[in-house]
Amino acid sequence: MGKYRYLLALILLFASCTKDSDFDPVKASEGTVKDAGLIAFKMIPLSANQVNVAFANTNPDQPLAKVILREDSTVLATTIVDTSPGMFTATFTYAFQAGKKYNFLVQSAASSKTIKQYRIPEYIHQYVSEYAYQKILPLTQGLGINSFDLSPSRNYLFITDYINNISQIKRVNLQTLAAENVSNSLSGLLIRAVSDDDILVYGDKTTQNLPATPDPGDDAEILARYSMLNQRSVFVDYVSSGYGRTSRIVDNHVLVTNPIYTRKTASLINLIDLSKVEYPLSNFDFRFISFYSFNDILYDNMIVNPANGQFSTPVTLDDNSGLVNIDHSTGYIFTATTVENAAHDFLNGYSVYKGNTLVYRSDTVALRSIDFPIIYNIKNDVVTFHQGFGYDTKVNIDGYYILDLKTKELKLVQADSSPYVIEDYQMKDGSVISIRADGVYKLTLK
Repeated sequence: MGKYRYLLALILLFASCTKDSDFDPVKASEGTVKDAGLIAFKMIPLSANQVNVAFANTNPDQPLAKVILREDSTVLATTIVDTSPGMFTATFTYAFQAGKKYNFLVQSAASSKTIKQYRIPEYIHQYVSEYAYQKILPLTQGLGINSFDLSPSRNYLFITDYINNISQIKRVNLQTLAAENVSNSLSGLLIRAVSDDDILVYGDKTTQNLPATPDPGDDAEILARYSMLNQRSVFVDYVSSGYGRTSRIVDNHVLVTNPIYTRKTASLINLIDLSKVEYPLSNFDFRFISFYSFNDILYDNMIVNPANGQFSTPVTLDDNSGLVNIDHSTGYIFTATTVENAAHDFLNGYSVYKGNTLVYRSDTVALRSIDFPIIYNIKNDVVTFHQGFGYDTKVNIDGYYILDLKTKELKLVQADSSPYVIEDYQMKDGSVISIRADGVYKLTLK
């Protein structure tokens, strides 16, 4: 009897060592596995057969080491975690099957002979790609939304590339996609397009028509109009460089913040004759001048009438919401909302209105970025926009989504993940000019 018990014990031991479970033992020299629960992650589909799994560095003393792809309990693939500076990612190339559920185990490096093992319980591979990408202008270092603008005709894009500590302003013809150099001598930190050939920029001592007495403010900056035709800069006004906001140009008018401590005003400037409407900062909060809206001059959820400087309210919003943009061809108004939950997490959402009528309201999600286009192309009440997500314990896919404002259906149409803000100009033919940190792209429907 003792012999059979011994053989049975050996069989059970062998079975326990070969069974694939959530707590797969590893070599004794590496350590033992300890369940650490769920892990926050980002799934980034790269193709029909490839996915990148990204993680936050939750424990620098015991970094993540490898990831195991499984179907049920069957191991399909294993890969190490790339721990390059600022990165914790693992890329899998596998013949994923549509609709099939997969799961992942994520193991840390051993510490005190213990390996932490985290779980991603359910993943269905979803790669959707309705756009073809063409980089039309590479950027060495983009300087953000203040350093590019569309001309009023929407035929040209002006944008700054920062190369070897030198600003290089480029102009891109959006019909031919040809790019040309505007100037290497202008600062490029601020660009506002007055026409196809003229831009507002920060000037210097070579700017023409400077006042005899300069503004003495520490934050005073020369706002100048530069012409590509004669390559000259002409004085427009003094603005605040340290604190100021400068709107986009609408109907040849721009709203700026003048030097804070000397002028103590904001000004709506007529760029034809340089006449202006001034707003004392005692009852005008310059921080609410929007430089995101390309269709209207916006201030504190209101539209500024370029003709007379009066304000109007297109939609009534609560204290947690802000006006993003208005698509005047359809009348849709886009707003953003940020709320704080009981755990003091900030949750982001968005809403769509027509007048004061709510058409659509999203849920609110932590760490979600919503990149509405700077110029819309809404057809049949369908709007396309980009959204990205933070690390979560459930699957969210970054990319372009279409929202049918009639049926309220939201659908992923392009997997596209970027850690940077994406600014899109949607063209009438369905293509998109996409301004990103590494370049300007044209996205064309396949």
